[in-house]
Amino acid sequence: MILRSSLKAVSPEEGCALLLGKSAPDLHVRCVWPCCNVWRPGLGGVSDVISGDGDQASVSASRRSRFALDPREQIAAQRWSRQRGWRVLGSAHSHPGGQPVPSAMDRQWAASEGVVLIDAGAAGVRAWWLQGPGQEGVPGKSVSALSIVVQSDATVGDTMKSCADGAFLLQ
Repeated sequence: MILRSSLKAVSPEEGCALLLGKSAPDLHVRCVWPCCNVWRPGLGGVSDVISGDGDQASVSASRRSRFALDPREQIAAQRWSRQRGWRVLGSAHSHPGGQPVPSAMDRQWAASEGVVLIDAGAAGVRAWWLQGPGQEGVPGKSVSALSIVVQSDATVGDTMKSCADGAFLLQ
């Protein structure tokens, strides 16, 4: 509920959130931290052109096809997580009108390895593990599908103050 609602709230633009929780022995998302999409053309001096297999392709430059997490929200979520013995496991974002698979841009912009959950509305929700930098030092070079298990009996708390166990609801 929290995840899908927060991602859909900014449609037709991409919504985004951080996934917080524990990683041992298995990945367990305990909280969804909704974030603002702060993407804008030229953000961080990064080109609006993606590269793939030696080709360069122009992609529409808008928040309808791109997202960037607000750095201040990332820092706040990291601090909040550490206070609970958790960590940031990855991120979630929407692909309005698209497919729930990481795009070339998603793989290129991945800052580190971790979980990427993509909600494509009617096309479904899927989770992926993006690997860290590959041989050429390009983050997110390879992706692997992950299973999603949703706790249907979970209670939902205020995500910014008292994120309850299982606040990661997709229903």
